[in-house]
Amino acid sequence: MPTIRTTMRPDQAIDVDDAEYLDLQRQGLLVEEPTAESESQEPRTDAGTPPTNKKPVAVSGTLRSKES
Repeated sequence: MPTIRTTMRPDQAIDVDDAEYLDLQRQGLLVEEPTAESESQEPRTDAGTPPTNKKPVAVSGTLRSKES
C-alpha cells in the first residue's frame, strides 16, 4: 500500500491501495515529494516560479464589459 499526500490535505499522509493511487494520480491530486535533486536546484520565489528582473506594471482604470 502506497502512502501518499493529496493536494486537498497535503499535511496528512494517507495509505491507499494501488487502484486508488492510480485514480488520484490520473486526476492530478497527488503532492509530489521533493527529491534530493530538486532541492539542489536554483531557489524559487513564493509562487514557485524562477525569479525574474521584470518590474510589476501598474494598471489604472477599471475593467468593463463591452455591453456597458
